[in-house]
Amino acid sequence: MSAETDSVQDSLSPDDLRALRLRLRRARAALSDAQLDHHSAAICGHLLRWFERWQPHCVGAYRGLRGEVDLTPLTVALARRGTRIALPVMDDKRPGHMHFHTWAPDEPLCHNGFGIAEPCPDAPRIWRREMQVVLMPLVAFDTAGNRMGMGAGYYDRYFARRRFGIHRPKLIGVAHSLQGVPALPTQPWDVPLDGVVTEQGWHALPDRARHNTLD
Repeated sequence: MSAETDSVQDSLSPDDLRALRLRLRRARAALSDAQLDHHSAAICGHLLRWFERWQPHCVGAYRGLRGEVDLTPLTVALARRGTRIALPVMDDKRPGHMHFHTWAPDEPLCHNGFGIAEPCPDAPRIWRREMQVVLMPLVAFDTAGNRMGMGAGYYDRYFARRRFGIHRPKLIGVAHSLQGVPALPTQPWDVPLDGVVTEQGWHALPDRARHNTLD
């Protein structure tokens, strides 16, 4: 952990974190439809060019809430190339937990209790080890690859490091550039990102230089 992160860890109270999360969510929600469309198109383009070089067999993605980057054009394009697409499904029997299930462009989506579109219950489940890349929404990211989510911990639980050996997928944060901050406090259960892509392009993570090329 860097000295800068230590300083943030010491200086931000729970109220400060809630305020930061609220401020960034409001900034994200304030983007116009035109800005959202522009950012989403640029980010999908960056990712599609990367996938053309890397060609993973299975990619985890998401269906966004208002203000989040829309990855629908990317997932449709990847699916048409034969890439399996997996989307998160909240576990209604285990609050705070989720799984990934397959989705294809010609298949319907259902809505969970939060109004989020997800694969319907009969969609086949995808296991963690089957995904080479997972594209993750976020509220904030920092220059070390730390991620702040909505606060419920779904992704941190699902990708807890102790559950993985060599098969952990690459975790790529998808965000608007305005969601970047200098440093975020971390907790032992937080799962760091391997890369971040915004409308401006890929953001290098100097603290984990081996992932900067995302080869």
